[in-house]
Amino acid sequence: MEILYLNSARNCFRYLIKSFQIQEIYIPYYICSCIRHAAFDEGCRSNFYHINLDFSPCCEFPKNAYILYPNYFGVCSKIVERLAEIYPNLIVDNSHSFYSKCMGLASFNSLRKFFPQIRDGGLLHTPKKTSLNIDVEDYSYTPKFLTYDEICKNERRIDNLDMKFMSETTCKLFKTTDLDKEKKRRRMFFDNLEKIYGSTNMLKININYDDAPFCYPYLAKCEKDADGLVNKLKDKKVTVYRYWDNMPAGYPESLFYKCLVAIPIIIN
Repeated sequence: MEILYLNSARNCFRYLIKSFQIQEIYIPYYICSCIRHAAFDEGCRSNFYHINLDFSPCCEFPKNAYILYPNYFGVCSKIVERLAEIYPNLIVDNSHSFYSKCMGLASFNSLRKFFPQIRDGGLLHTPKKTSLNIDVEDYSYTPKFLTYDEICKNERRIDNLDMKFMSETTCKLFKTTDLDKEKKRRRMFFDNLEKIYGSTNMLKININYDDAPFCYPYLAKCEKDADGLVNKLKDKKVTVYRYWDNMPAGYPESLFYKCLVAIPIIIN
């Protein structure tokens, strides 16, 4: 596998579409809208699929189809393993699972979601390196922990990034990060959250021993319980994000928007 250093995870996905000349791909309904937009921008047709309440796909796919599957919240490595055994053209979105081993045809991840002082960048693991005419990102910044408003401003910037190689600033910060230390701290925090919330979590989390998830996904029994937990976390100055857009009531994924609380793993 080649490792390419690009300026965002969604641009890693765009690179794959270009590199493999993907004309059609299966994408879950439950995913960040930027991924759908990236496929559309590259002229790639999206066939959407539903997922079950354990995040596994509801359907089977054509054997050689291109399939994008997100390692949701970093707790779906076992599902990824099963899919990779069946579908040779599986592409894994590891934006929520930086430390997961590479499986499938290709995979990509996001630096800023795991290392708070890094503002952009994505690693693409691919068997195919293509000669695309792209520049190096020239954005520079001083590393620091961002406020909520600064995070939102940075997200809007990333929404408009052209596909480029990783900036020198981000590359230097990443290469000086103690990845093992950050992984151990993240896993310890996750395990502590599982001890606190596991008995009432409607999701039965079963992760690999070496996983270090993006957050702790807590599925409440009802929307009222979810809102109550969100308010308790807010009282502790913990910012909780919704994942992702709301969906029609008839979609099984609509329960996630209403009742899933993505408890952040806070590493300062």
